[in-house]
Amino acid sequence: PTFLSNPLLYVQFFNFVANPNDRPELAMWTVERAYTVDQHGKRYRCGGVVSLTDVTHAVELIPEYGNKVDGKISSATCLESYDRFFLNNFTDKESYHTFSTEFT
Repeated sequence: PTFLSNPLLYVQFFNFVANPNDRPELAMWTVERAYTVDQHGKRYRCGGVVSLTDVTHAVELIPEYGNKVDGKISSATCLESYDRFFLNNFTDKESYHTFSTEFT
């Protein structure tokens, strides 16, 4: 079908808030979910639609749980429950090299 000739992907936007030097014991970047606020003060997650061919690879996000993990949180809900994450640059060598050099 013609609608599959240019597949699209919805992505959520994040901002870099800390680099690996800020927490050398982790050696990971920290990202925070991007929000926009409407005229009534309601927050909405920022996201957009991109062409699938513009995506080089997926990333793995590890929630910054804090001092204690909520017992109701599961692997299925953790990405929706937190706003701050560690960017796991050790998942594969390509990610490690990209994140170790691209943003410094």
